[in-house]
Amino acid sequence: MIRLRLYKARERQRVIDPADLEAVYAAVDPGTKPVFEHDGVMVWVSDPDHCRVERCVRGRDLHLVESGTNVLPRARGLEILRTPGADHRWVHSLDWRWGAGEYLDRDRVDAIFDRALDMEPWAPPPEDPVGLVHLSYLMWFHNGAMANGAAWPLDVCTAEQIAAFIAAATYFELDEIADLIGRLEQDDALSHEYWDLSSPFSEDASLIRDALRCKLVEAPGDWS
Repeated sequence: MIRLRLYKARERQRVIDPADLEAVYAAVDPGTKPVFEHDGVMVWVSDPDHCRVERCVRGRDLHLVESGTNVLPRARGLEILRTPGADHRWVHSLDWRWGAGEYLDRDRVDAIFDRALDMEPWAPPPEDPVGLVHLSYLMWFHNGAMANGAAWPLDVCTAEQIAAFIAAATYFELDEIADLIGRLEQDDALSHEYWDLSSPFSEDASLIRDALRCKLVEAPGDWS
């Protein structure tokens, strides 16, 4: 099964027939932040001419490197999607070294998620990267929404904290989530709307992970 996720488009996700893959891949707009997934391989169309390719093997995040770079011609991504099981040059996507016993040699996205979850975003040390602070706010909202419903901040958060949740979603260009947080009320329908938005294909926080991967490429200075 080939899946397409678009976190900047109204049509959030769909399944692609292999016979239609070439046409869909050529037509997809990079501005919609598209990621194709086939048999564990993910291809990110990052601009009109380039892509990045990743996969997860036994819990390890890997990226494809060719000619010394992980920024590949867009056409190469289509070739990879057609042959996901081929013997490509996969490189482990490690997080930067943070110190013995602290997220050492972790897959980068997982490590950043763990660091964000460990933070208290309303009182970050001044040296914490801006992207990490935004992710921490967004994950605090997300985990509360998944456990207690999307309206949970109305009972326990200040107006400033709710505004920070909205700013975090806006930073990641998750405009529909930002809009939803801005209109919170005690309504179970909003909870179901949020669950559908944030976790396509029933994969927890997959939309947020997609957004994080894009920000790591687009704004590397926000993470160091």
